[in-house]
Amino acid sequence: MKRVILVGFMGCGKSTLGKKLAKKLNIPFIDSDTEIESHFQKSIGELFAEYGESHFRELEREYIEALDLREDFVLATGGGMPCFGENLNRLKDIGTTFYLERSAKELAHRLANAKTQRPLISGLEKEELLEFIEDKLQEREEYYKKAKVILSREEQSPEGIMSFLEHLHP
Repeated sequence: MKRVILVGFMGCGKSTLGKKLAKKLNIPFIDSDTEIESHFQKSIGELFAEYGESHFRELEREYIEALDLREDFVLATGGGMPCFGENLNRLKDIGTTFYLERSAKELAHRLANAKTQRPLISGLEKEELLEFIEDKLQEREEYYKKAKVILSREEQSPEGIMSFLEHLHP
């Protein structure tokens, strides 16, 4: 069974890399935020605004539990999902977790030029954006770095992940 779970800060490339990897492995790609939005017929921003962050994190926890019923997949998690409660440990129990490590400066550049708006950072100027990312990344990195594999920028490719999978699960 192949269950690949990509974790990291928003804008690090989880969805883009996940789609490419899933295609190469010929298994389904899942984006947790997209699936949660689809299930509740509301955007992540609307769910946060309506129910608050703690309720949203509970929805994520329930989502992770439901993943255990699925076979093979590549999952791109929401940026905060692994950083709350026992979520990262649960993710590690059901699949192989990979942290897509990026610098705060690179993340700020990627997010400032992204096509999609993110509720957490909308309206922030470049300096504010970098400061926000530095603060949040410092909070979250202790969780991200508990992933089974930490991928440097150069290792973040479908081939790089497939190579790790071969060594981890020969």
